[in-house]
Amino acid sequence: MDINLKGGGMPSLPANLPMLLLFVGIAAIGFGLLILFNEWLLRYLVAGIFILFGGLILLVGARAKRMLG
Repeated sequence: MDINLKGGGMPSLPANLPMLLLFVGIAAIGFGLLILFNEWLLRYLVAGIFILFGGLILLVGARAKRMLG
């Protein structure tokens, strides 16, 4: 992807951007329908996000402790 700003105007959009946006939109609608009909899915997704976030904080803390001695 080449962005040329020498003309002083807006850069041109990539050629595949509309198709990418359509795919992301369809995936978001499908995911929303899954959550609408499966309430337990939302519970597991939120729990998984907190587990990943906690693990990330734990790894950063362990690395900082190792760096400081």
